[in-house]
Amino acid sequence: MLRTSYHTHNRYCDGRGEIVEYAEAAIEAGLAALGVTSHSPLPFREEYAMALDEVPAYCSDVLRLREKYAGRLQIHLGLEWDYVPEHLPAMEEMLAPFRFDYLIGSVHFAGTDADGIPSAYDLSQGGFERGLQELFGGAIERMVRAYYARVRSLLSWGQVAIVGHIDRIKMWNRDGRYFREDAPWYREEVERTLQACARAGVIVELNTSGWRHAVRAPYPSPWILRRCLDLEIPLVVTTDAHAPGRVAEFHAEAEALVRDVGCRRLAVLRAGRWTLESY
Repeated sequence: MLRTSYHTHNRYCDGRGEIVEYAEAAIEAGLAALGVTSHSPLPFREEYAMALDEVPAYCSDVLRLREKYAGRLQIHLGLEWDYVPEHLPAMEEMLAPFRFDYLIGSVHFAGTDADGIPSAYDLSQGGFERGLQELFGGAIERMVRAYYARVRSLLSWGQVAIVGHIDRIKMWNRDGRYFREDAPWYREEVERTLQACARAGVIVELNTSGWRHAVRAPYPSPWILRRCLDLEIPLVVTTDAHAPGRVAEFHAEAEALVRDVGCRRLAVLRAGRWTLESY
């Protein structure tokens, strides 16, 4: 049984509900550990991100609940770091005063518009289409390659423990609408990125939220999970919950999938260190 949920969002960013509601839901679901990982503040306006002036309260909330639930539920203070290389120095400066148990590194932007504003590809299919046409001239290969290049840049930064939804660029690609995952150029980009993951020693998450997104498939695809195992890249199952009731969403499907690809151990955070344990 999967007993951890390390990727969750709450009312401090674009999630619904208080952190305490997630803790209670985690206990009810039989979990042993909960990671609280609101979206990092950004130096430009973006509705889904946590506001910088809310970070102290966010940290205090998590630490207070960690103490309150000690012995019943492990609660970890994390952050989903939205990697935007053009703004990395500003983001590092903003968050330097704070300490987190771990960071999940994710790429939610592909390309930058004429005004220097990063273009989100995953907020709506319309936004994805606009970015594809306006920033990449309608060339999906260019867009996807740019996305994976950003993921590799994130890995070279070296500050994250987990890579978030590594193939999320497929979010609107149900039934191969925009590209084929067996296309040689796509396999090449994924392989280069997984090799970078192996060198960086990071964990790749099996993010179950894809099963409820337009693509109706987990992040990443099963063939990518198998390649992670070939490269001895650790895996962890996460739900990317944006509501308390989703802290263990699709755990049964995820457990079946990790067994099917041959994974018998998953990453677990113990006393500040990530270890591999049988599940």
